[in-house]
Order: sequence, then structure tokens, then C-alpha cells
Amino acid sequence: MLFIAAGFAAGCAGNEDFSNPLDPQNLRTAGSPIGLELVPGDEQIIVTWEDSGHDGIMGYRIYRRFTGDPDPIFDFVGEVLGENGKRPATEFIDTQDLKNDQFDEDSGARHRYIYRISYIDADGVEVPDPNTPPSEGEVPRRLWQTASATPSVAPPTPNVIVGEDLEDLTVKLFWQDYQTPSDFEGFRVIVSQRSLSGEFLPFRLRAELPEDQPYFFDREFDRDNAIKIYRIAAVDRFGVEGVKVIQVTSPNLPPSPPKNVRASYGLRRGRYDIRIAWSKNSEPDVEGYLIYATKETGGELVVGKDLIHRRRVDAKETSVTFTGEGFLLEGQREVPRRYFISAFDNTPQPNGRRDESEMVEVR
Repeated sequence: MLFIAAGFAAGCAGNEDFSNPLDPQNLRTAGSPIGLELVPGDEQIIVTWEDSGHDGIMGYRIYRRFTGDPDPIFDFVGEVLGENGKRPATEFIDTQDLKNDQFDEDSGARHRYIYRISYIDADGVEVPDPNTPPSEGEVPRRLWQTASATPSVAPPTPNVIVGEDLEDLTVKLFWQDYQTPSDFEGFRVIVSQRSLSGEFLPFRLRAELPEDQPYFFDREFDRDNAIKIYRIAAVDRFGVEGVKVIQVTSPNLPPSPPKNVRASYGLRRGRYDIRIAWSKNSEPDVEGYLIYATKETGGELVVGKDLIHRRRVDAKETSVTFTGEGFLLEGQREVPRRYFISAFDNTPQPNGRRDESEMVEVR
């Protein structure tokens, strides 16, 4: 214990909670490893905890008790040791005589397996001491950290399909043929996205869904062709998951056309000014807007033939003004040109062309 007592005695003396979580006098942890978490499965429980980062830890020991035993006590079930000078792992998979779906016959309450972890220091000393474990009766709040879980048969894995009705910046996932087991709790959607550097970001929980919602629409995309990994989990009341993992790429589709497009005109000596305004697109990948105008009257309007590109406008802008525009002759009348606007995003089409929305005529 010298590596703890010598290094932290001065720093802990005036702190009620103590700063070192592995100090056996720590009122919050009693010296037990922190971050203890359990993931129940079918006749197994995955036990994980945090690496404190302190040197001198040779290994960890795992203890377990079952609330369904007549006289439940903590029994040693395994240990994790460092090998060849490496730091010991912080995970232990317990498969030792674990029973699924255990309930109290009288009360109906579920029985749990309760775990706690100790560590072995450089001198081979185990902390906390399992023979004299810390308890609330000895020192207030000084407790050996524990966590509990109940193993269970995993629910069936959802058959997840990707929807074919494509929308821009949207992925639609369905598993509508799912048959729920008797102990079903709900669905869980966990997502990881690939960054621009090519690495996948940590998974994060996106949704908890009820039994009657066997689908998920993901509209949290900021660009086309973005790749995400989805973990669609069917979860039972014990927290055990039946998981389907699927990788999906967001569709490469153009943004929606600009909305609320309007024009105002002003005359000046045989010419005119026009101000075109619109509402900003909501899609985060919109890079800008394109303004077109007719160069002749009549006929079909074809970009490059009858429509000429007049201006490219940045995405943050919502208006543009043209001054001194010349009229076109239609029969024996002078008429203003017709103007059109489209939005485009920052991902080109597969053929390399700009990914542009349908054009909206300015009126």
C-alpha cells in the first residue's frame, strides 16, 4: 500500500471525500475500483470498471452474491491479472453457474447477482480487504462499490431493412415483422457515425422505442454519403439485448427547392431592377443558391439554351438584387425576363455534376 499512502496522504488529509478513489479511506469508494458496470446476457454477465491510471496495480478480483440464495454472501468468482508487465484488463466475463430469469416465488421480485471488485497492489495486498469489508455501519458513506444485474435469454434479433422511399439526409430503418417475446421491454437504437477522417465516433443512444414502433427514421445527417453504424436492440425487462448491427450510407439526393420565393420590381428609363428573396433552406449541407434567367421569350426552358446562369449566392444569403435589367420583346410588348432559383448542396452527384434542387420560378 506504500504507493497510495505515501503519494496521497497529504492531499487527502483536508478533503472530506478524498481525491484518490483507490485510497481505502476514501469515503466515496472505500478504495474499490470505480465505474463498475454490468451487461447481462444469456447465462452470463460482462463486468467492466474504469482504469484509475495509477501505477502499481497488479490485478483485480471479482466477487459476487446472489439475492436468491438462502444466506447470500459474496463469493470469489475470478480475477484479472496483468501479464508481462502490462496493465491488467478492466473486463471480466462471468459465466460461472449463472441462472436466467430468476424471480422470488412469493413476492414476484426478480433476484439479482450483485458484484464488487477489489484490486491487488504492487505488494500483493488486496484492497478493500474482503475479510473486513467497509460498510455503512462503520463509517458513513464509506461503501464498497457494487452493481447488480439479472441474466436472461436474449430476445430475438430484429430483422432490420433499409427503406426504399428515399429522402434527403434521411435513413429509414424498419423491422416490422418482429415477434415480441413475453418479457419484452422495448427497442433501443444506438448509433456511431464515421467522421470525415474515416474513424467511427463512439456509439451513443439515439432512441428508446416502444413495442408498437418497429421503425426508426434518422434525420440527423449533415451531408450526403455519410456512413453510420446502427445497433438496433430488442431489450427485455432484465436489460438483455438481441442486437442487429447494420451499416447504412445516407442517400445522395439534392436538397428541397427554396421556399417563399418572391420578387419586387422597380422601373428605370426603359430598364428595371429586380430583388429576389426566399427563405433559407433547412438542410445543413446546402452550400448555396443558383439564379437563372431567360435569355429569350417562349419555347421550352432548358438550362444553357434558354436559361442562363446569372449568379451563385452563398448559403447564408436569402436575397439578391439585379439592377438595370433589359426587357425582352414578346410580340410588340416589352416584358421582363423570367427568373428561377434552385438550391445545391456540398456533395456532387455520382457523375460529378452539382447536386441541385428543382428550380422554382420567381413570381
